Amino acid sequence: MENISNTGEKVPEEESIQILVVDDEDGPQEVLRIALASRGFQVKVAKNGRQACQMFDAAHFDLVLTDLKMPGMGGIELLRQIRERSPETIVVFMTGYASLDSAIEAVREGAYDYLTKPFRIEELYIAVKNAVERIKLIKENKKLFDELKRVHQKMKENPPDENLGGENRNLELLQALQRQLLQIYTRTGPINQVK
Repeated sequence: MENISNTGEKVPEEESIQILVVDDEDGPQEVLRIALASRGFQVKVAKNGRQACQMFDAAHFDLVLTDLKMPGMGGIELLRQIRERSPETIVVFMTGYASLDSAIEAVREGAYDYLTKPFRIEELYIAVKNAVERIKLIKENKKLFDELKRVHQKMKENPPDENLGGENRNLELLQALQRQLLQIYTRTGPINQVK
């Protein structure tokens, strides 16, 4: 589906990706906002974890770039809060205090990537590009899964005539496809399972 701007122009697909940058330092926060906006992304900024949580309560974000060490709520706790609000949101950490232990903890908690400050802008673009590809895959899988659920429900509501033969086989194939999609979703992100 194409996105159309208020002026009627076609909007690049990246603009539909909502990014939240969380950093307690104004300088790096502004550099990230400008760099990502110049690539066509919709970017919002938060100064700390608490403000980021408030923003999440008001809007959905596909990708969060957050500092690991911040006053008050740190990046790991923010990741946990994001997971509760929006499990499919991708989180990328940025830190000037990199250590193997912090990287392991971030990944265990569900971080998608981990950038060590100072990083080159190209490193940021690569991390965001990879995250966006994953976001698009998750969205496409969800769309296909929702369509499968719709067809499955329609078949349940209108059972096949036993005299037509082969219709029960179609239902079995549909259910097998549903199980395969569930396996894909467990690798790409959370879903609502069909029962």
